[in-house]
Amino acid sequence: MAFDDWGVSVGSSARLRRSETLAGAPGSWARTLGILAIFTFLLAGLTTVVAPGAHAAPADEGEWTAIADDVATQLNDARDAAANGDTETALDLVKKARYELFAGKGLEEQIASQISGADASKADMDFGLLAQAIKKGETADVEKYVETLTTQLSQDAAELDGGGVAADDMKISPGKWGQTATTMIGLLDQALETYNGGDPQGGKDLVNEAYYGHYETTGFEKMTMARVSGGRVATVELEFALIKKAMNEGKDDEVATRIAELKPYLIEDANTLDGFDGTGEGKVAPASGWTIFFASLMVILREGIEAMLVVAAVIAYLVKAGHKDKTKVVWAGAAAAIVISILLAIAIKQLTGLAGKSQELIEGITALVAVAMLVYVSNWMLGKSDAAAWDKFIKDKTDTSLSRGSLLSLAFVAFLAVVREGAETILFYQPILAMADDDTSMVWLGLGLGLVILVIVYALIRILSLRIPLRPFFLATSLLLALMALTFTGSGIGELQEADVISVTPIEGFPTIDLLGIYPQVENLTAQALVLALMIALFIFGYRRQRRAREAQ
Repeated sequence: MAFDDWGVSVGSSARLRRSETLAGAPGSWARTLGILAIFTFLLAGLTTVVAPGAHAAPADEGEWTAIADDVATQLNDARDAAANGDTETALDLVKKARYELFAGKGLEEQIASQISGADASKADMDFGLLAQAIKKGETADVEKYVETLTTQLSQDAAELDGGGVAADDMKISPGKWGQTATTMIGLLDQALETYNGGDPQGGKDLVNEAYYGHYETTGFEKMTMARVSGGRVATVELEFALIKKAMNEGKDDEVATRIAELKPYLIEDANTLDGFDGTGEGKVAPASGWTIFFASLMVILREGIEAMLVVAAVIAYLVKAGHKDKTKVVWAGAAAAIVISILLAIAIKQLTGLAGKSQELIEGITALVAVAMLVYVSNWMLGKSDAAAWDKFIKDKTDTSLSRGSLLSLAFVAFLAVVREGAETILFYQPILAMADDDTSMVWLGLGLGLVILVIVYALIRILSLRIPLRPFFLATSLLLALMALTFTGSGIGELQEADVISVTPIEGFPTIDLLGIYPQVENLTAQALVLALMIALFIFGYRRQRRAREAQ
């Protein structure tokens, strides 16, 4: 089979000309935009589930605390009614607290979107368990659930109102993650003392020890990302960075304030990871099988979706352009990335020198190299969406094939997309397997289901690509890869910030959308704006070049 310079088979020229008639139809463009919308909403939807945005200020001072206090009043009255044997009144009070106040007043929604979906789900579950305990007349359990709910909602409401609870007033889990958080808090206290003693560098070193030596290497970060949210991890990482920045700038008050703000986050996340109910009885509920399952599922979806979208788009392009036989080169690039990822994960796990800053540096550089390749390939595909350009090359070149350089570029894009996520995915599963102890079946079940979902995503892209005329398909694919480039830019800059290579300048009130690489920092958003400007400029340049070519014919 013969091919033109752009890699389209001569046999497909008739199909191309027929598709160009359809490509100009409004319905075709609507389908194109629809496919792009599916890709975008797929990412945004996952982000909504696992990566809540930045904390929003309440409409009125103390608004959420007032609602939490009203909930507490209703629950305390329900407890007293249950103790007096008035089950019906107790249940009515719990129902009012749950549906009219917690849900009806928006506190549940705010906790889920601004703090943690896990917190909102746990509170809702505790309301149900409290009602069951009242029906069964289990006084001790009624007391426990009332205390647990009032404590959690009070803390979450205070955080929503911009206040929060001091770390010294919080109960911390005696479990594994609670111990890790206690160690980090101790290091942060030492860092503050060292800094106040006139040794800023010593203070920064202790902050780095807390972050690199415990938050990252123990799996605390990865488990928080899997079981709480990516947004929470981004918030904590930003606080670590801002503490060091304040130390560099000699801002004594800010150093103390930010350390005080960071410690409650660590305690809250440790309690969530350990399943600690906050009663202070020294008991840690073991992680349930479903908790482990969802942690495993979210890791593979979170880390795999970006790589799958890129690989699927590249494969779909080759098939659509008549190069199905050359897809093996792209799959080889992805396979090589998996092998490299395994070796890199082993090296990071075994060699402490590769952990911490070095790991962040490797991930950041890889992401930015991937950005360069994605911009190149996106622009390259975009150049193929012009009908006249296609027809010209089909007529003039009837015996050429996809160039070696272009094919290797596509394979390299797949390689970078997979290797960027691969090693980190493997490292994410280390703490999940440790949490599962000897019963790892739910870990593998979550991983297996996640892989099935990724295969379905790949199949959908392949199926949908067959339904789209060639020209709109190339446009949609190009825009998808451009979106991936913006995502990789934000996360790549974030990795370099964690490695202390790039400074951090926060933007108050700006949302965090972790899966799209959007963070409330000037450096990340500036880099994304520059990449976006570059892609727009390349698009305009290519469009004008194609128009001049058409006019010259």
